[in-house]
Amino acid sequence: MCSKSRINVLVCPFGDLNLLLFLFQELEAKFPGKYSPTFLSFTEYDRLVYRSFEYEHIHISPATRAGWFTESDLDEVCRFTIGLSRYHGTATPDDYFHSVANHYGYQISKVLCSKEYDHVVLFNGRMNLFIACLDKVAENEKLPRLIFEQGLFRPRWITLDGQGVNARNSIHSIEQLLSDEPFDYQRRELFKDISLLFPFERKRIPDFKRRVSKPGLFRAYISSKTQSRRNLFLRTAENKDFFDSTVFPRKVKQTRQPEIKLSELCEDRNHHFIFCPFQVETDTQIILHSPWISRMSEFADIMCDVADRLYAGGVPIRVLFKRHPMSATQVPISHPRADLIEDVPVDDILRRLKPLVVTINSTAGIEAIDAGLPVVTLGETFFNLPEVILGTCRDIDALTNLLSKFFLGKAKYSAFAGRQLMDAMRDKYQVLAYSDLPACFEEKGS
Repeated sequence: MCSKSRINVLVCPFGDLNLLLFLFQELEAKFPGKYSPTFLSFTEYDRLVYRSFEYEHIHISPATRAGWFTESDLDEVCRFTIGLSRYHGTATPDDYFHSVANHYGYQISKVLCSKEYDHVVLFNGRMNLFIACLDKVAENEKLPRLIFEQGLFRPRWITLDGQGVNARNSIHSIEQLLSDEPFDYQRRELFKDISLLFPFERKRIPDFKRRVSKPGLFRAYISSKTQSRRNLFLRTAENKDFFDSTVFPRKVKQTRQPEIKLSELCEDRNHHFIFCPFQVETDTQIILHSPWISRMSEFADIMCDVADRLYAGGVPIRVLFKRHPMSATQVPISHPRADLIEDVPVDDILRRLKPLVVTINSTAGIEAIDAGLPVVTLGETFFNLPEVILGTCRDIDALTNLLSKFFLGKAKYSAFAGRQLMDAMRDKYQVLAYSDLPACFEEKGS
């Protein structure tokens, strides 16, 4: 750490503005004068909120620029935004996103050069183009980062990491977690001081938007909602004609299909259960970390095909799908060996049915590991670790072969390594943040 009297921190709290603003207020109260935060915004909505504070604030507006990032860096920072653009059916050229990323990279680097910053704090790391650019510039400049994310053991826990979240986090082995040596980012003063603030009651976090005048906040809110997709692709005077002529696809209204009751499934003694939780198709987990499945309809088709193959091989299978509570996507399930299960807690499904879990990279996999159940992943995730899961597959043949071996008793699974991982994550990696939220699965499995 440098010898300056104050520690300069560049903060972009997009993702959980209230939490990060609150934490820096608490840091100032506990360590007066130690930290000098500068808040960074890129939307008018956040800019309006920051203006009501005494903290230093910098706003960066969208624009375009040629040549700043290298080609490989551009591919990395633009991957999510381009993937989201294609998901929504727009025809925006990749070069346009590259030029916006170059502008953001250039402006962010100017901000970093304007003051001797010691840390960059942000939320999630790659959830939109601006955040991805900030994360990448800080990484290239070798500037220590502290990245927040919702906890793996929700709702009481949060994640603080110095490298990234999900598949990009700092966990590479169980041995690393079991070691007495802390992660590099855990040695830094900022991490240690923030950790001292936890746990606290979540209800203590104020809604900072209430400090903004209601008319101004309403205008910013309406603007962000009515032009959310256009703003995502950074509509400016330069591309106004393109966006005005672009047809954005409308979602087709779908009827809700029947769901099977958990109690009915508990009476089935003739089948092996495979639980397959759906995920949000526009989440970074799918767009960035799912190499061969991009839609939940694809996931369903693959698993129904696997069920047919296993059944033909003498394995009685019943595949259970479950909607993600944050997704409006409805996937029709019409297969004799597949069902859509009712909206009950994942913990109840795991506890009562004891299924094998096949997931792309959902946190439901974490719950299953914690419950001592076998897990197969189809995407990139930090818990793709030897012995922790049954296996990871990248095509339907490999998946069918692995599941067939397991159900025929030719592939064994031990829950020991998985429980080691869960215990070590609670002890060393996850941060117990909120003392007033209800208990979740992490305490039931301990």
